[in-house]
Amino acid sequence: MTDRMLGLGFAALGLVILVLSLQLPAPIAATRIDYGPGFFPTILGVVIALSGLAMVVFKPEPVDPQDEEEPSDKNYLRPAFVLVAALVYIFFSQQIGFLLLAPPILFSLLMVGRAALVPSVLISIIGSIVVYFLFAKLLLVPLPLGLLTPLGGYL
Repeated sequence: MTDRMLGLGFAALGLVILVLSLQLPAPIAATRIDYGPGFFPTILGVVIALSGLAMVVFKPEPVDPQDEEEPSDKNYLRPAFVLVAALVYIFFSQQIGFLLLAPPILFSLLMVGRAALVPSVLISIIGSIVVYFLFAKLLLVPLPLGLLTPLGGYL
């Protein structure tokens, strides 16, 4: 399957998500929230559709066959690590909390992705705090506080 065919598939998937998300109900008038349940799926559909179109329009550089790594067991470790990180978050986020669990998970994912040490530390700490305040304070999406629940009034 070529990148362009894959891009067309993603563009179609994004359009389907967009159309379905626009059919979700509007927010309840009694709430102070201006966006409804279709807000995030709409954004997701647009991003996926545009990314798919970018794959179709912009031709990637040809890959030199000599530069490709030979298949090995190491090629499966990174996706497996992402799966394990997601499962760790799912099973332990209520007990530990987002603010304490997200930085080590993000840091470990960056390290597995061979990122530099200092930027990984900064991105994992600052990124987790920014995501928390974006979702918990601006978008009013409750994120688990876990061990920080006694400080919930200050966070």
